[in-house]
Amino acid sequence: MKNEEDLDSWYKTKRYPHIGLPSENRRQTISYIKNRDRIAVHGFTPFIHKVISTNRYRKEYDTDGKLINNGKRTDKSTKDRDIYYANNLDSNIYAYYSHLLNVKYEDILEDKNLTKVVTAYRKTPKELEPDGTRKSPKKNNIYFADEVFEYIKNNIDYDNGIVAIAFDIKNFFPSLNHTVLKNKWCEVLDIDHLPKDHYNVFKNITRFSYVEEKHLFNLFKDNILIRKNDGKVTDKSIKRIEHLYNKNAIAYCKMQDIHTIRKKGLIRSSKRIGSTLVTDGICQGSAISATLANIYMLGFDEAVYDEISKIGGLYRRYSDDMVVICSMEHKSRIIQLFENKIKDISLKIHKNKTQVFHFSFYNGKIICKQEFNSRITPNSINRNFEYLGFSFDGEYVRLKTSSLANYYRKMKKGVRRSGFYSSKINNDTRGEVFRKRLYKRYSYIGAKRCIKYKRVQGTTNQWQPDKYAINWGNYITYAKNAHKIMGSYSKIDSQIKNHWKNLHKEIEKSK
Repeated sequence: MKNEEDLDSWYKTKRYPHIGLPSENRRQTISYIKNRDRIAVHGFTPFIHKVISTNRYRKEYDTDGKLINNGKRTDKSTKDRDIYYANNLDSNIYAYYSHLLNVKYEDILEDKNLTKVVTAYRKTPKELEPDGTRKSPKKNNIYFADEVFEYIKNNIDYDNGIVAIAFDIKNFFPSLNHTVLKNKWCEVLDIDHLPKDHYNVFKNITRFSYVEEKHLFNLFKDNILIRKNDGKVTDKSIKRIEHLYNKNAIAYCKMQDIHTIRKKGLIRSSKRIGSTLVTDGICQGSAISATLANIYMLGFDEAVYDEISKIGGLYRRYSDDMVVICSMEHKSRIIQLFENKIKDISLKIHKNKTQVFHFSFYNGKIICKQEFNSRITPNSINRNFEYLGFSFDGEYVRLKTSSLANYYRKMKKGVRRSGFYSSKINNDTRGEVFRKRLYKRYSYIGAKRCIKYKRVQGTTNQWQPDKYAINWGNYITYAKNAHKIMGSYSKIDSQIKNHWKNLHKEIEKSK
């Protein structure tokens, strides 16, 4: 029989600072969240908003697929993602209602035979090895990519080629129509209109208020609330926002300080842009956003899957990244199908990102060619089908070169930063880079996942079960796991074999 903690596994204590202190009474908080009457009138605290920017380095091609600048990657643009995160109580309210929707959603997927189609934001059912053991705690994008590549290998024949068509939805989260979302929410619950508690959650995820993270920090940076090692809460001045985690910050301020935030005019609304009422988009980063994105796509997934099944093809959707594997003759029909069906839910296919890859046999092996301007050109050969961070040429799978290049850029930056800070230390280790930290972040030494518990203050052997840090590993962990899962047709191990040597080269340069 499952215990109470298992039944309420959706509840998580958030470890980031927000407005108001996190609850210390799990049972009382869960009781409040499950009280529908209270949630129906619950006043949600403003989200905290921040922008995560990522530099994108890309190879450039002309219209015929010919490499420009000798294939050198250039910094094309910066990709900005707007992230909104809720305080501890609100986040768990969203998590609970996400859980309620997910239970219903999973039943619908089962009834409609869509459990393998939707791969993102779900705890995908585990599979068993022939001996009855589990393959993995749960499937991830490595398994999903492997399944697609295996399908191509197993369903191509010498006479008929096969195509992989990759689609992308334009501005996915910011474009979700509120009316469509509300109707889908009702559909999943099998009701005509949302109950008051569900409607309050819906209202506050579609038309929400927020505070900029940097503004909140600047307002309270001299009195940030932190938790000391003995468990007591006190306030402390913190100079930089990057130091909040290391200083054990648990809140920017107390809940009653919301009045100060409001008086300063820091609270903004997503309801309007100028005089225009916003009717599209949900915030990305909340505990319910991913679930809502999936239920929004339910009718689309069903319609597309039914059509693809009729022609014996494969359809998979990972959030806004979609792929279809089918015979060559159905290519044009499938592209038109996606463009038509996506309009039914007020979304658009990003046409510039639609890619078509041809797989066929040549000299006894499978080769891959990519279309440019809807045709095969002299530059189409030796192009690889990229999916979920992996590259497949018809015979072998590798990590995307951009992903590997990003790992090395981070390594170089990390080593340079280590060299800079080591030169500022006023002790005997001055000038020595922090090798142990660098090994943990960028090498096989830090690739093993483990849990490190913290000792109770004042003891030598007593551990606190709720005080621990998890080492999730690093990029090398991910690469080695992918190589193991993808087996004999993986070349990933050879891609990372020189990482240790390259790390030490950077360390030597930093001296």
